[in-house]
Amino acid sequence: MDFLCVDIGGTTIKYGVISKDMLLKEFYTVPTPKNYKEFIEEIKNITTRFSHTKAVGVGYPGAYDFENDLMLYAPNLDFLNGRKLQAEIAKFIDNPVFIENDANLAALGEYTIIEQGAVDNMLFITLGTGVGGGAIVNRLLFTGSITAFEAGHTSIDYNGRQCNCGRLGCLETYCSESGILTTFEEISQNRKSDISNLTQLAEYGNKSAVKTFDLFSKHLAAGIADCINLLAPEKVKIGGGLSHLHRFFLDITEQNLKKLVYPAYGNRFKLLPAELDNKAGVYGAAALCKQRYRDVQKP
Repeated sequence: MDFLCVDIGGTTIKYGVISKDMLLKEFYTVPTPKNYKEFIEEIKNITTRFSHTKAVGVGYPGAYDFENDLMLYAPNLDFLNGRKLQAEIAKFIDNPVFIENDANLAALGEYTIIEQGAVDNMLFITLGTGVGGGAIVNRLLFTGSITAFEAGHTSIDYNGRQCNCGRLGCLETYCSESGILTTFEEISQNRKSDISNLTQLAEYGNKSAVKTFDLFSKHLAAGIADCINLLAPEKVKIGGGLSHLHRFFLDITEQNLKKLVYPAYGNRFKLLPAELDNKAGVYGAAALCKQRYRDVQKP
């Protein structure tokens, strides 16, 4: 039994085929289309190509109303707002379609494949086009009738940067790809850059680049600390497209976290880079399919 697993991101769509034994058989990446017509055509191509699979698991970047099958808000893919994504995808394939927030699925994937139940509570933060979060609480994915745990939209500065969601100072405005580049631009007095160039500058010891990562670490710690104080996780994993830069910020972030979290939690968690890289979401989609498919098959 195989599942089609699709991870929709603000920049790319990652998808693959995973068996019920959680073995990845195929994996692909395509750019995320910029409008709904092209997007749904891409999803149609993917689902019809793998129509032999038993179920489809889909991760989406945003907040969803599961009871009414409605995308409420996708800040980085606004053409999805108001769409009945599950019903739309179900048109292309006869098998069940299960959906969940992309960061939640990344958390579920990392927990299922890497942790395998070794801890009770785990926090997962994704850093990429946006900032997302997922949580495992008492060994179960924290979710509900509506998307839960929007960690990227907790404010670390109520007078801070304007976020696409309408608030000021959201963690996403500081720790997403555009957020860290904005910080560098402010520090370097309007010098433009991209992630690759910023990384090279930091490796060469450029003061503005080094300071950018230092501030990035402080911003990230401020956002994660609140989540730790709420959930008391044993592990905090950092994933997403920017996680491969963890050598520049992870240690400093952990040092800052020790100063910010509730004293009782200071020595009870580990901050670690995620191990599934860009495949966490598709593995999470497979875990979701495995659970939900079993449920719908019950008499």
